[in-house]
Amino acid sequence: MRFSKVFGIGLPRTGTTSLNIALNTIGVSSIHFPFSLYESLDSKIISQYTGFVDSPLSYLYQKLDIKYPGSGFILTTRPIEAWLKSMNWLLNEGRCIWEWQSSYDSYHEEFFGSANFETSLYRNKYYQFHSEVSNYFQGRNDLLILDLSAAYGYEELCNFLDLPVCNKEYPCGNETRKPRQLQRIAKQVGEYNKSYEQFIRRLDYYIVKFRKLM
Repeated sequence: MRFSKVFGIGLPRTGTTSLNIALNTIGVSSIHFPFSLYESLDSKIISQYTGFVDSPLSYLYQKLDIKYPGSGFILTTRPIEAWLKSMNWLLNEGRCIWEWQSSYDSYHEEFFGSANFETSLYRNKYYQFHSEVSNYFQGRNDLLILDLSAAYGYEELCNFLDLPVCNKEYPCGNETRKPRQLQRIAKQVGEYNKSYEQFIRRLDYYIVKFRKLM
């Protein structure tokens, strides 16, 4: 591979889960949502993985570029209206599906300007972010752009990384969905007791796993 590290710097809800699956499929050990980097660029996960995808990399890519020279960067993106709709889902339904941490809100406040979805604010940040990335990487050959509105797959990814092209179908992961009832309950309980929230989420996990075995 032509890069020492690979950073997926696209905004949330732009195909980052799919990119992470794809990287692991072609032999690039990758982690999705490496949030510990928000607390420290020297997080131990840096030595454990080669690929890193999703938040907080949209916020940290310039610092990562300086700290880890020889890295490659992948910007996943999608048309703005579809992205806004998906972000609205993430910051509402997504809070039920995943165990949401207060640090996630702090990050969204720092990067987007608000932990809650606000159409105009997030729209402006979308344009600002993409403009900054375009200017920062101008004239360089270490940025790959993957647009969900275009047909792309392993060929573009593998050619960029200088790896053999994978002949599998490119993955599609983490699509919008409705939270399960126990996930909604867990979110409500978690506002008062995080331990109970974790218990309910584990219960939900095992119920789903059991049903798949039936």
